[in-house]
Amino acid sequence: MLEKKIDNVEADYGYGKVFAMHLQSDQKPVCPLGTFQLWNGYSLVKAFEGSGYIDLSDPGSCMREFDPVPHVLCRGKKCRLSGSNWKSTWLWNRKKSIKQGDIMASRCSVCESAKSLLVVHSQNTTKPRCPTGYTSQHFWSGYSFLSAGKSAKVSLSSIGSCLPFFESSPFIECDSKHGCKVVQASNVWLRVAGSGLLHPKDTIRSRDAPKRISRCQICALYTPTLWPRDRRVVEYDDYF
Repeated sequence: MLEKKIDNVEADYGYGKVFAMHLQSDQKPVCPLGTFQLWNGYSLVKAFEGSGYIDLSDPGSCMREFDPVPHVLCRGKKCRLSGSNWKSTWLWNRKKSIKQGDIMASRCSVCESAKSLLVVHSQNTTKPRCPTGYTSQHFWSGYSFLSAGKSAKVSLSSIGSCLPFFESSPFIECDSKHGCKVVQASNVWLRVAGSGLLHPKDTIRSRDAPKRISRCQICALYTPTLWPRDRRVVEYDDYF
């Protein structure tokens, strides 16, 4: 437990808020300033076909090692790897040129913070400002992601709904026989309010889609223990 006095107000705050961050890159993310890195790994979305979508804010979405088939099926005294649904889904690292042996999955880091985190969606093409008492400094911004396919819905209150880059197909599907490939499935993004596309048959090119996709911002609370006793604004660096 850390203690610090600011303007004669004592602040206690304990670490324990753990989150995952994914940068859709083959580079290991660096945890935001003021947070601690617990481990880094690869961005897992679904462990096998038919399993639930893993929230990308969840530490369980960041596996230490990449394995195209990270599971076995066990019954009684026997376990096996074969099966009709033995495919895993990972967040793509956006590399267009893949050499043999390259891992296509995005890198990720799991971080620990004393601060509450919040995601804000602007519903326009401008990065939103954080609410009073929150800061965007050192945290990422991106595009508002709603659903991976028709069934894997993402909560807009989760920081996992804010992906740094827009990709019409942001995921890869992997198995032990054929390796990995980009999943050409339907994915749902939050659109800019009033941006057209009001008819179901209206379409735009994927390269123009970022102009129609809502922007988002991750924010950190920088007065966590002073509210509601004291709502004065305290400098961000005083807490980190």
